[in-house]
Amino acid sequence: MRILFLYIFLSFSSLAFLSSCRDEGDKEENQAPETSFSLDAINLSGEDRLNSIVRLSWYGRDADGYVKGYEISTDQINWTYTTSQDSTFQFTISSGSDTVDIDLYARAIDNEGLADPTPSYLRVPIRNTAPVIEFSNSLSIPDSTFLVATTEWTASDLDGDETITDVYLSINGKAWYPMNRSERIFSLVPQDFNATDTTSALIYYGSRTNPEAQPIDGLVLDDTNRIYIKAVDQAGSESKVDTSEVFFMRTKQNDILVVGGVASAHTDYLNLMNAVNLQYDFLNLTIANGIYRPNLWNITFRLQLSFYDKLFFYSDETTFLNPYTNLRLLLLEYAAASLQEYANSGGKYLISTSFDWNTNIDGFRGVLPIQSVSTKNYGDARLYGDSAVLPEIASFPTLSTSSFALSGVGVFNIDSTDTEVLYTAQLSDRSRTVPWPDTEIVASARRLNGNLNQIFFSMQLFELDGDQLALEALFDQIFNVEFN
Repeated sequence: MRILFLYIFLSFSSLAFLSSCRDEGDKEENQAPETSFSLDAINLSGEDRLNSIVRLSWYGRDADGYVKGYEISTDQINWTYTTSQDSTFQFTISSGSDTVDIDLYARAIDNEGLADPTPSYLRVPIRNTAPVIEFSNSLSIPDSTFLVATTEWTASDLDGDETITDVYLSINGKAWYPMNRSERIFSLVPQDFNATDTTSALIYYGSRTNPEAQPIDGLVLDDTNRIYIKAVDQAGSESKVDTSEVFFMRTKQNDILVVGGVASAHTDYLNLMNAVNLQYDFLNLTIANGIYRPNLWNITFRLQLSFYDKLFFYSDETTFLNPYTNLRLLLLEYAAASLQEYANSGGKYLISTSFDWNTNIDGFRGVLPIQSVSTKNYGDARLYGDSAVLPEIASFPTLSTSSFALSGVGVFNIDSTDTEVLYTAQLSDRSRTVPWPDTEIVASARRLNGNLNQIFFSMQLFELDGDQLALEALFDQIFNVEFN
């Protein structure tokens, strides 16, 4: 029995040993994976070729394992590893060429790191697509513009916007001027306001305060103009030329600018300017549905102001919709930042305005020489015909109204650290039984280097016509004395 057990044990051991020897000798080598593009071929030519941005996919199979990744190449020398089975490629086309055939190879890598020795191949026929450029409809130059023409362009390319290498501008078909591709908004300003025919234009990008060194030829003053724009991509393909609408460029004639924001007051104020022999340019913000109201005030209006020494700006509590920003604001709110920069750079202004007692003035609080409005209802503040608007500086005239009573007189407070009171008003309430219980300041001023350079009235000055000669004397004192 013991002999039989030993025989059986040795028999099984021999079989196991022989089996083990056979497995080691017969083990198969790792098989390489196989790779395929999802497309066998792209049979396109001529205008039907693909643009330079192409999405492709591929897949792999491994008979004795699994595919862990792929390598992609265009030359079978430099390979890029990925675990994805698809990708968007952006191929480049050499300058001067419209078409090219791209050789693309893909090879699968299995779980043991073995690569497909016969990569899958795909020829990708592509062609360059010309860029597209156009002037913005939302920031177009109006039919008539004053001193500054501000607009914007947009450009795209199916091959990728980054393939656009150059943008060029021409005024009235003159020479093409290379633009800064990173600046979409720009303004054109005449280089010589006194030119009798054609002059060069200075170009300002965005909200920059200084123009580019190189001007652009071809701008015509006090006449019609048109500008042209085109883009060029890295393959040298040019876009179709886009053109602006025809616009009339008004130029500067004088050193005083009058900006009018109250249609009913234009005649009165211009007559006052004429009465004291002031030569001025007039920017009418109410004419022709606001054709001269800037869409980008801190660009267009700021540049307009920068060419004048003195400014008279009048407005009221009316708000206006800006079609570019879709904001509805007071004219003073739109203009505040430009007015501050104008004053800081040495410009001198007179502002005459009116607004409701509950108007939010945060947009120009402190920017203009006004800190806060009266806490009382302006509707109760009245200037009667037998009362006066009294100056705090002896050289300024006393003012009054020819009306029985002006209601809703604007009164406000100031920051006395940088602002001084210029006028107070002898105000009453409706009943006239008690003195007006709040601030009576109706005009304030600031100085630059000791001289008045900012004067603000919270009343419409043309209504202070009780003594017309006194009102004329006020304008004479401001523009011919203080601002000189």
